[in-house]
Amino acid sequence: MTESVVKPESIASIEARLASIERRLSALETHSVVTPETEAFPQAPMLRDGTVANVSSHIGRALLIFGGAYLLRAITDFQFVPTGIGILLGAAYAVFWLFACNRRARNERHKLNASLLGAISVVLMLPLLLEATQRFSLLSGTQSSVALAVYYLFAMEVAAARELRLLAWLVTLGGIVTAIAIMISAHVAIVTVAFLAIVALATLWTTYTRDWLALEWFGGAGAGIGVAALVVLSSSERWAIEPQVAAAVSIVLLFVYLASFVMRTQIQRKSVGLFEAVITFVTAGLAFWAIVAAASAGRFELPVLGICTAILGIALYAIALAPETRRRRGRNFYFYSNFGLVFIMAGSALFMSPAAAATLWSLMALAAAVISGRMGWVSLSLQCTSLLLIAAAYSGILLLGWQALAGNPSAGWPEPQITHYVIALTTVACLFVPIAQRSKRWGALAGMPQLLVLALSVWEVGGLMVVLLGPVLAGIATEDPNLAVLAALRTAVLSAASITLALSSRYHRWPEARWLAYPVLMLVGIKLFLEDFPHGQAATLFVALAFVGSALLLVARFLRREEAGG
Repeated sequence: MTESVVKPESIASIEARLASIERRLSALETHSVVTPETEAFPQAPMLRDGTVANVSSHIGRALLIFGGAYLLRAITDFQFVPTGIGILLGAAYAVFWLFACNRRARNERHKLNASLLGAISVVLMLPLLLEATQRFSLLSGTQSSVALAVYYLFAMEVAAARELRLLAWLVTLGGIVTAIAIMISAHVAIVTVAFLAIVALATLWTTYTRDWLALEWFGGAGAGIGVAALVVLSSSERWAIEPQVAAAVSIVLLFVYLASFVMRTQIQRKSVGLFEAVITFVTAGLAFWAIVAAASAGRFELPVLGICTAILGIALYAIALAPETRRRRGRNFYFYSNFGLVFIMAGSALFMSPAAAATLWSLMALAAAVISGRMGWVSLSLQCTSLLLIAAAYSGILLLGWQALAGNPSAGWPEPQITHYVIALTTVACLFVPIAQRSKRWGALAGMPQLLVLALSVWEVGGLMVVLLGPVLAGIATEDPNLAVLAALRTAVLSAASITLALSSRYHRWPEARWLAYPVLMLVGIKLFLEDFPHGQAATLFVALAFVGSALLLVARFLRREEAGG
């Protein structure tokens, strides 16, 4: 091994560094404080939100606040201050804690505390208003309702701005109960209903802005109860409420709701839901009830109302066909088109005669069939079918068909009107448009409108044929009608209808006709045993059996060809 040679310069530098380190260590030892070693104890856990300490602090704060309220009550009871001043101090006390709630809710960590303060404010304020009205008579029903409305709007503004859902629920439910209690005790209906309408609109606004679902149902229920009470009380002399006022309030509520729905769907581009459909139906029903009550009392003109209702229906239909609604389709289109249809029909029934209204509805059905055929909208084909059915029932052609095809001529023979011919023609015309019946979304149900219109066409056209030919062939108008000829005539018409249905099913426009061919033949077979054989003669039975036999052969042949071709 070779020994390494250490230079003197290296040794000197090492010694200098060691000396420097020793000086630093001595300095540190001089300034350091030696602390004796202590036994380490586990640190107590900190109490956070949701623990017993936190809950107890909230309870304690609430008790102190309620204690302050009772102190004010004691000062008032012992007459240290007049009762009016005491009530005013109590109201100011409740409002103060609502302000405190608003201020506290600015910090997200204090939302629970803020909700508690808001709830305390509601619990203090609402009974105070009720007591000031019922017990002390310091406020009239109108004054207390106005004060309640101001407080409610302020509380809802705080709840919406700070996202305090508990406060919104408490002030809404409590406000409705308090308002109804004030109405009963102070006999103020109109102001109370106005407050309930404010609650309904406020809850709807918070639902649309904050997505607080279910709250709008309680607001709408409160407004509905208020309007219903207004209509009922308008017939009582004790309340002195004019029926036209109740009708006007119900109409305004309906229009306000519809206006808010239009803004939501056309401006905000949102879809309507179950609430919109239910509340529109309920408010429209309440408005109709109130209007009928006012009209019965001679305070409302139904024709004027009918025109206004029809105009509203046309406006709703226009919204249904607007570009924004057609672009989204779905629920918005169904909502506006169906309610538009209902309002048009209701309005026209109020200012038009039954014959004229039924004629209008049949023409509307034809227009719906045309649009449905071009656009392929099954929903409009359903509306077309509904219009035709209602028009047929309202005009009396359904009853005419029954009397002609199955009725007893001794009980009277129907006389066809021009309206009946128009409705029958429009019904058949709807089959040639045709009604839209091809839809993957609806499946087999898409063909139901066409099937119903086919059945309605058979009933109406067959009934008119028997009504027209019966007096000529069977002497129905005479004192001794020939029942055998009438039975054969009915059998011939129904047999011809089954053949026509089977033949029509071979064309692509009317595939649903084959579903009706055999059911009609079955009715004819039953009719043979119930009418033709008991009343028939040799000649009439020959005619009847010839028609039925031919129908059986031809229907089977046509449907067999269709199946082979398919």
